Amino acid sequence: MTESQSFLFRKILDLNWDLNQEVDVVKQWEMIKELSSLKHELRNDMGSNAYDKFMENGRKMFSQESSL
Repeated sequence: MTESQSFLFRKILDLNWDLNQEVDVVKQWEMIKELSSLKHELRNDMGSNAYDKFMENGRKMFSQESSL
């Protein structure tokens, strides 16, 4: 992962955390739009296959099955 990709991913993680804490629906909607934009930017930077593989590996790593 390049430095710019790492930066985008950190922004995605931070925004996702903030979104989960937000209670204002209007703010949530704005955050969702920004999150979608950042994810598209990262996907375009990494390439679709690499992005999909990276995200799937992350899901596997943090799934409940891996904590058993």
